[in-house]
Amino acid sequence: MTRPASIKRMHPYLKEWVIMAPATDVRPWNGAVLNTVAADEPDFDPTCHLCPGASRSNGAENPRYLDTYVFDNDFASLTLDSEARGICRVVCFDPRHNVTLADMETEQIESVLRTFAGQFNEMASIPGMEYVMLFENKGKEIGVSNPHPHGQIYATDFIPRIPSTMYASAQEFHAVSGGCVFCDALGKELKSGQRILASNEHFVAFVPSFARFKYEVHLMPRRHVPFISSLGSSEIRAMAELYRELVIRYDNLFARRIPNITVFYNAPTKQGLDLSPWHFHVQFAPPVRAADKLKYLAGFETGGGNIINPSLPEDSAAELKRASANRTSVVSS
Repeated sequence: MTRPASIKRMHPYLKEWVIMAPATDVRPWNGAVLNTVAADEPDFDPTCHLCPGASRSNGAENPRYLDTYVFDNDFASLTLDSEARGICRVVCFDPRHNVTLADMETEQIESVLRTFAGQFNEMASIPGMEYVMLFENKGKEIGVSNPHPHGQIYATDFIPRIPSTMYASAQEFHAVSGGCVFCDALGKELKSGQRILASNEHFVAFVPSFARFKYEVHLMPRRHVPFISSLGSSEIRAMAELYRELVIRYDNLFARRIPNITVFYNAPTKQGLDLSPWHFHVQFAPPVRAADKLKYLAGFETGGGNIINPSLPEDSAAELKRASANRTSVVSS
């Protein structure tokens, strides 16, 4: 059967069309390409502001931490005493300078997730904070200034646009059907099975049918909970197991460490909001279309707001399924 040149699918969380145009993925490319050979980083870099015992840019000395380490960002975009009120923190995942989450054992990733959960509770309790976003930016290609494995946390006195839109969509779906828009999407993916990458007792990882990015993956708990801190001990462990599998698959997809943006979508923390419509989940959005090509948002996407995915989600899921889920030596070094 001949495939259409392009299709569009409604994104149920964002209430916007996503265009899938696989024909654009094979067009001639004379644009920028990425260096696919990873830099040879040391286990410890004394000039790195995130390494244990090293001095940060503000003169503070990091403790010689052995697990995770959290501190307030020295170059914060938000502060509690400014008009743009909020707080920004850095979460170092590991004392080793030259690893990523894909290099860590499940227990170490579990420790990172528990740190995120604890920080979420702490920052959500700050008066006036309406949203707490946990995220990781990975890769120099997308502007990360320090390769040391780390994530960030932003607590804001407003709900950012995307989670605000997601909450409104979830609230509307709940009002009309009494159900959860996220549970509904998960149920459809489980029924289809076509885009499921991995699952266990507590979590499911899948490429959503409405993926905006070529290798986008959602990691969602089977149980309906609003926050990462709502998860039980066995659920955190199960989440760590699938999280590790996913980041290894990403590395093995192109035999390199591809850049990635990972966002933990918790419910808003604004006082008085009904939390019942929200379903905590994680979205992985690697901004790549090939091993050596980034996905750029150009005129139509930046100006119009609708994303063009250069692949069908079913095809991307098949690619990720073929990528090994085992830690191997395929990553370029």
